[in-house]
Parts: sequence; structure tokens; C-alpha cells
Amino acid sequence: MINQLRIILETDKDDVYRDIEIEDDATLEDLHNVIVQSFDFEGYEPAAFYLTDDELNQGLEIPLFNFDESQPVNNLMGNTLIKDVLSPESPNLLYVYDFLNMWRFLVNLMDQKEEKEPGIEYPIVVKAHGLRPEEAPEVQFEDDSAESEDPFKNDLDNPFGEFYDYDDEEWN
Repeated sequence: MINQLRIILETDKDDVYRDIEIEDDATLEDLHNVIVQSFDFEGYEPAAFYLTDDELNQGLEIPLFNFDESQPVNNLMGNTLIKDVLSPESPNLLYVYDFLNMWRFLVNLMDQKEEKEPGIEYPIVVKAHGLRPEEAPEVQFEDDSAESEDPFKNDLDNPFGEFYDYDDEEWN
């Protein structure tokens, strides 16, 4: 089966996306590589895919490399097939490239087709829309919670700080 994916760069300007066709038995590392190439990245930075729920909340991380020895290695991109994480019932993933600059993407399964096109080597970029900006868009995080009460609003309640009855001269 061939998955038709739209990879959308999170940006506050014009739409920037790539439409990619990739086999469902390809790995997420294969998808990572075509995303890196199609958005003209150098490919040296760490990256990860994240499972999502219906509201696109970030879930389980599927990294390119295992940086945490305590984590199982079976959830790496190279060990995860596309068909195991994308389906019509669960059509979205989040993808982050370069954790210092935070290039963030939505990966959306638009359609699936049963047959390969004769003479086509997959994965393939079938449409490129917009240019990637030189710098990653600044990510704005929203706080959905109601205004919470600051437990240290009263200065005397905070034991950590220079204005809260703390004297540097007492340290000996």
C-alpha cells in the first residue's frame, strides 16, 4: 500500500508543505530522510516523531537515536514501520527536527492507494509548496489552564530568594 502524506511546517507565515508518497512497510527513518531532503536540511541534527491523539497532543516519542539508555531501542525510527503508526483511524504524527531550533511539522495521512505506480521509486515528493524559511519559526506555547494561584505570591512564603529573609553573611 502507498501512503499519501502531507508534511506541513509549523510557521506563522505562508504555508510550507510537501506531499510525499511512501510505502506503508517503509520505516519512520525512511520518512525522516525524505523530509530532511525535501525541506533542504543538512540532516545532521537529531529528530523524533511523536504519536498524537485527535487533538494533536504530543504522545509517545519515536526518536532517530536512543539518547536514553533506560529506554527500549524497539521504538526507534529505524525499527518502526509507517503502517504501525499511521492509519485512517490515526492519521497524524508530529515531527521535530533539530531540538535546538525546533523545526516542527505535522505529518498527515491524506490518502492510501493499493497499487504502486509503474516505474516510480518510493518514497517520492509529489508536490512542494512554499520555501522553508532560513530560521525555524518561533514556537508559541499557550497555557490552557485557568489562572493558577502562585504559591509564592506572598514574598515571605518563598524560602528561595534574596528578598526573603536570606542573609549572605550567614553562610560560613
